[in-house]
Amino acid sequence: MDPAIIKSILVKECYTIFTNRRDFGLSGPLKSAVSIAADDQWKRIRTVLSPTFTSGKLKQMFPIIKQYGDLLVKNIQKRVDNKEFIDMKNIFGSYSMDIVLSTSFSVNVDSLNNPNDPFVTNGRKLLNFSFFNPLFLITLLCPFLIPLLEKMNFCFLPMSVLNFFQDAITTIKKNRQKGDHTNRVDFLQLMVDAQSNDNSGGEVAHGYKELTDNEIMAQGLIFIIAGFETTSTTLMFLAYVLATHPDVQTKLQEEIDTILPNKFHPIASSLSMYE
Repeated sequence: MDPAIIKSILVKECYTIFTNRRDFGLSGPLKSAVSIAADDQWKRIRTVLSPTFTSGKLKQMFPIIKQYGDLLVKNIQKRVDNKEFIDMKNIFGSYSMDIVLSTSFSVNVDSLNNPNDPFVTNGRKLLNFSFFNPLFLITLLCPFLIPLLEKMNFCFLPMSVLNFFQDAITTIKKNRQKGDHTNRVDFLQLMVDAQSNDNSGGEVAHGYKELTDNEIMAQGLIFIIAGFETTSTTLMFLAYVLATHPDVQTKLQEEIDTILPNKFHPIASSLSMYE
């Protein structure tokens, strides 16, 4: 495909023409997620969220990622020392879940050592999907029923999971507004800041209405859905390729030791010097 066309669709014309994605319906609260919302709602949410994803804000989250990276290495080393079989998909899945939950919902979890943590169990329930789900089969065979099902508040996502995250966000938000954990920098904090920096008309500086609590929850849930499987699968295949190509692994290690002698800190500025 022509790179110019890709750039035009994803960058130049994204904000004006190619704003909407296909909506399969029964999204529930996710209908307000930035990757599902349409037209003016999408533009408003995207505009409000854009400051959240600046390089400066993302750099501030690096300590969170580094913390779980160190924990990942310790867990793998422990299993290697004990000569245990290592399921890399499970290992990287837990690592991805920890990072996504921590950066999205401001919680410290350790799903490798504490798989029964409520955030972990509900996060995994959010990702469980079966093609034999009766609701999915109904929408597949009788798509004309989707509008009716939406009016009846049917949703592909488990209601218990939605209620859990809604309660969690409400509690965390109240604590943040009281001034607790003011040094915490994560997506939830940045979205709450966007709410608190509004004027008397309920609008933030750029003129759009602030995010509602339901919209904040939708962004958090879509972060989990979009970030968990993609990250864990990529890391799993990366580990496999490096394990089966030791020459490439050696070359990569040499480049890391040369470009990042201080063990990945600060990684962003170091990588910008490397071509």
